[in-house]
Formats: sequence, C-alpha cells, structure tokens
Amino acid sequence: MTAVPAGRRRDSDEPTVRQVTEELVLVEVGGRKVLAAAVCPHRGGRLKYGRVDGDRLRITCPLHHTTFDLTSGERLSGAACAALRVVDVLPGDLSVPEQRDPAHDREVAPTSGTAPAGGAS
Repeated sequence: MTAVPAGRRRDSDEPTVRQVTEELVLVEVGGRKVLAAAVCPHRGGRLKYGRVDGDRLRITCPLHHTTFDLTSGERLSGAACAALRVVDVLPGDLSVPEQRDPAHDREVAPTSGTAPAGGAS
C-alpha cells in the first residue's frame, strides 16, 4: 500500500496533494490528477494535510479520519457527512471512460442547394 501524508513527495510515483485555490486541492496519484474540494465536508478539515492512499485512490481527512473515494467523492468510512466534491478528473483519469453514443459520431452528409434550417433568405 502506498500511503503518505499529503503534500510530501518521496519520488515521482508517490501521491501528492497541492492547494491550488482556497476552495480546491489537486491530488496527483500515479500520473492521474483530481481536483477536489479543499476541505472535508464533515468539519472542514484541510485536505492538503490529508493522507492519500495511492493504491485504493482514497484521501483521508487529518481531522477526524473520514475517508473519501477520489473518483466519486463517496464517503467510505469515518464520520457521517456529505460526499467530497470532486470537481474534475484530469487526463489519465481515475473514472470509468465515458461511453460514447455511436449515433452522435455518425457523419452527417452535407445537403447541397438548400439553405440552413431557420436561416434568412
């Protein structure tokens, strides 16, 4: 298990947490990046001091040890509270790949000699 205090970095594979704004932290785990709320929804613990489990993709609040899933924000253990707000999962994300709608990807054949719908004449 790879668990280190957030903000510390022993080598490039270790998880890190950086405060990027007053409201957001950037969690970097194995080349993946997650923007999440900077404070725990339980009692406002500062997650930049949290503990990141890089193997399980979780962050634990340093205040009351509530643990959240970094992909969904779901509370996994600890004090009862709302889910952690996960704002964005950046390239190399932790989430299931988005399912594409094949109908949306079909190429639409151009129509020649007709004005666009709703266009002025």
